[in-house]
Amino acid sequence: MAAAEAAKGRDGPDFSELPEGCIARVVSFTSPTDACRLAPVSSFFKSACDSDGVWASFLPPECRQMVPRRVSSLKELYFSLCDDPVLVDDGKMSFSLERHSGKKCIMLSARALSITWGDTPRYWSWNPMTDSRFSEVAELINVCWLEIRGRISSRMLSPGTRYAAYLVFKSTPTFYGFDFQSVEVGVGFVDDEAGKRERSVYLSGENNTRGRQTMPRLTVPRFRRIGFRFLPMPFELVDDNRDGGPRPAPASAEGNENHPKERRDGWSEIELGEFLTKDGEDGEVEMSVMETKGGNWKAGLVVEGIEIRPKEGKE
Repeated sequence: MAAAEAAKGRDGPDFSELPEGCIARVVSFTSPTDACRLAPVSSFFKSACDSDGVWASFLPPECRQMVPRRVSSLKELYFSLCDDPVLVDDGKMSFSLERHSGKKCIMLSARALSITWGDTPRYWSWNPMTDSRFSEVAELINVCWLEIRGRISSRMLSPGTRYAAYLVFKSTPTFYGFDFQSVEVGVGFVDDEAGKRERSVYLSGENNTRGRQTMPRLTVPRFRRIGFRFLPMPFELVDDNRDGGPRPAPASAEGNENHPKERRDGWSEIELGEFLTKDGEDGEVEMSVMETKGGNWKAGLVVEGIEIRPKEGKE
């Protein structure tokens, strides 16, 4: 054991002399990432770091009941939950773990969301998609009032964790009405209206909103007097940018955080907002996606669901 022999020549404790169970106990207070880093130190450490005693501490208590899988070890179960989300709640929700921390990740399917006019076939249709984790997704046929809401109890998530919610979606060839139209998104606890934060984002790519041109508008006809008659002047196309200066891009186009990003699973996502779960506290978190002010018709949006996962680098 090269590592153990080297340790004998240095000042400090020789961990190889400790019982394997003792080392496993210490490692269980670290993280999954640390356990994986320590395992290659020696075969003795690998045996301790791969033990069920270590990985049981990284798994949420309800995992064994929630996941009807046959696995050879709790470490294998852990990584299977990271790589392959499990459907729960009659297939309307998926459960997985964040690989580095073991924090819970939940995704609400489109069926678990409240979609205005979602049950009206002329506005929305429900279809299976081979690359979706759920049995069906919601496809927008045509609406001028877009309203999508979702709720989840914070007890279903890991306590003391900064979470973010993301709308997971795709666009079809008939996608329109979103290129120059922002949507309002927000996340917050239901009983804390003051703490809910809302912002404007775009569901189309950044190239479709950057450098937006102001469209001309038709003015109301003017009239001129000829004798005792009033004749309408010809319609005029009036450019709202009358000073002739450069037309600025929408403010939201200045940052990529306001535009969707492509995921590894082929879907796109846009962040709706973030929130903090606290130890020992329970509350209902509401997430929303709204476009009800523009009045323009929209179509071609395919909604898979809303995913709630730990915010990277924040706790």
